[in-house]
Amino acid sequence: MATSIAVKIFTFSVLLAITTALTDDELAQAACAAIAPSGFVSAIRKPCNRISPTCNTLCRDAVCSMRKLYGNQGSTSGTCFQTFHIYGGRIPLKNSGMGKARMAVHKYSNGCGNTNCGPNFCCCKA
Repeated sequence: MATSIAVKIFTFSVLLAITTALTDDELAQAACAAIAPSGFVSAIRKPCNRISPTCNTLCRDAVCSMRKLYGNQGSTSGTCFQTFHIYGGRIPLKNSGMGKARMAVHKYSNGCGNTNCGPNFCCCKA
C-alpha cells in the first residue's frame, strides 16, 4: 500500500515538473548545451541597461564561477560562442493551445559583441 502511494506521488511530481514552464535560465542552458561544439558550457544572463557589457566580456569574467561549477575543469579562459534572447510571457501548453505559439526565442547570428539589450543570454564555454 505505501509503495503504491509513493509511486503515485513520484509520478505526480514528474508530471508536474514536465508540464510546468521552465525558467529562462533553464531554457538558455538547454539551448547552449544543445548547440555547443563540446566541453563545459554555461548560459550567462546578460543585463539590459545603458552600459551593458558584451557577451565576450561576460564570458571572460565568468570563467572562474564556471570552472567552480565544473570542478576546476575546462579552459582558464571563457569564450562566447552564441547568444539568445528569450522572450518572457510564456503560456503553459494546454490541450486548447495546440497549434499556437507559446514561446519565442531569437538566436543571434553574431551577438557575442553586442552591447545593446538584444541578447539576454550568452552561451559561454570554458
